[in-house]
Amino acid sequence: MSLKYRILTILGLCLVSVWFLFPRNVTQRERGPDGLLHDVTFRRVPLQQGLDLKGGTYLALEVNDSAQRIPSDQKAEAIDRALKVVRTRIDGFGVSEAVVQKQGNDRIVVQIPGIQDPERARKVVEEVAVLEFKITDKTQALERALPRIDQVIKQRGLTAMAGAAPAAPSAASKGLQGLLTTADSAKKTDSTAKKDSANAADSLTVQPGGAMSSLLQQGQMPGEFLIDADKVATIENYLADTAVHAALPPGKDFVPGTDSIVLQGKSYKYYYLVDSKPIITGDYLREARPNQSPEGTIVEFTLSNEGGRRFRTETGRHVRDYMAIILDNRVMGRPPVINSAIGTRGQITMGGKDLAAAQDLALVLRAGALPVPLRVAEQKVIGPSLGEDSIRKGARAAIIAVVMVILIMVVYYRFSGLLAVGGLVLYVLFTLAALSGFDAVLTLPGIAGFVLSIGIAVDANVLIFERIREELNHGKTVRTAIDEGFRHAMPAIIDSNVTTVLTAAVLYQYGTGPVKGFAVTLIAGIFAIFISCIFVVRTFYLLWLQRSRGAQTLSI
Repeated sequence: MSLKYRILTILGLCLVSVWFLFPRNVTQRERGPDGLLHDVTFRRVPLQQGLDLKGGTYLALEVNDSAQRIPSDQKAEAIDRALKVVRTRIDGFGVSEAVVQKQGNDRIVVQIPGIQDPERARKVVEEVAVLEFKITDKTQALERALPRIDQVIKQRGLTAMAGAAPAAPSAASKGLQGLLTTADSAKKTDSTAKKDSANAADSLTVQPGGAMSSLLQQGQMPGEFLIDADKVATIENYLADTAVHAALPPGKDFVPGTDSIVLQGKSYKYYYLVDSKPIITGDYLREARPNQSPEGTIVEFTLSNEGGRRFRTETGRHVRDYMAIILDNRVMGRPPVINSAIGTRGQITMGGKDLAAAQDLALVLRAGALPVPLRVAEQKVIGPSLGEDSIRKGARAAIIAVVMVILIMVVYYRFSGLLAVGGLVLYVLFTLAALSGFDAVLTLPGIAGFVLSIGIAVDANVLIFERIREELNHGKTVRTAIDEGFRHAMPAIIDSNVTTVLTAAVLYQYGTGPVKGFAVTLIAGIFAIFISCIFVVRTFYLLWLQRSRGAQTLSI
């Protein structure tokens, strides 16, 4: 390649590198102090900072297989499928530069730099998000099964609790509304259902009976029950017993609700008996968005065309029935009555929760359900002060290393050392541009790898300069010595750098987090060596030879 094209190539690489590193306006969705997502525009250098530099939250997730239902040989595949869902959720959480990756065969590592609410991130990651629509029971199946359930509890020797408090007057039922409306049924009302609900509220009484039946009160709609909040733990202990669970009506599930009500100064939780088979699941969900309505905070959802056809058919069969919206085995709000067949659109009312909770629910619904339940095995919160300290120490180490290298090269190799320093400056530029272009995350070990690669870059020039000295000592001209020096030093440079790249590749493949950051910067630096310390420095020599018109001596 002629000298002209060499210079143009170097200038082109410099311009591209500057473009990659030039500060630019970046718009991203971030959570504000109010907990809501907002579009934020700011100007920054496009170099991603890792968790140890910026601070944030570290989560290690494992499969929660307490029931031992997942075979050990299938856990790795389950983790792979869960990885995609977790990554989608974190990407939509409103933070930048998050890292979600697999660690080993049974763990997912989540690193979220700069997050201010780690508990919310933990909830979003752990939530299974299985969405189901089920019809509440209208056959009084639980009432008929209660004597048998009470007998099983007595036979099993489970502790029986005292009866619940008396019921509240009918005024306590005012303002209770359904939690799902659609474009097809929102304009219609069911006056008969309202009248029946009011009558049910007037007759809300504590039912006498055994251990289980004494804790239940009939609700305002078919399949709805109220339980004293202080007795919820007792009910859950009963239901956790396999014999008691088997005594429940066949084809039915007894699930808790998210809503509660205060009657005569006591808090009651809602429970519902629903069909085990859902009429539709969240697999058909296409879109979910938070919104505000006169009913409060809602999540509007849209089903696919196939899901809409199935939903319309199933809801058409259950007109005047009540439909429970169940997320992770909990009824969201109170089941609404189906006034007419429902199509592809609907909404979930959040029952007094804020817009941030609606945003989180919409996010997990869009990302889809986890194929397996996950639990947080390890959680760390790294403060921003640690990140600032890491940056300061890393920058100091890098500056000291560069200054020492420059002094050694200039003092020992003189003019040739100055040429090597020029190549080193472009090496730093090319390496940082490569890291920015590939969206690499810069971590503290990554800075260490960058400093190490500076020494490796200079090592290539040392090999070349020593070879040039040998050629000059053999009486060869300056131009011949430079050409022979580069040619004979290349095999040693290639061998040493290829072995380093292979080692770094192994670290990148099997390492995680900071280890990967070290490997990425090392690999990027080594590739930059061949451009800056070989191509660029040789171009400097050729330019000097042309301007000195065949110099007879070389300062090296």
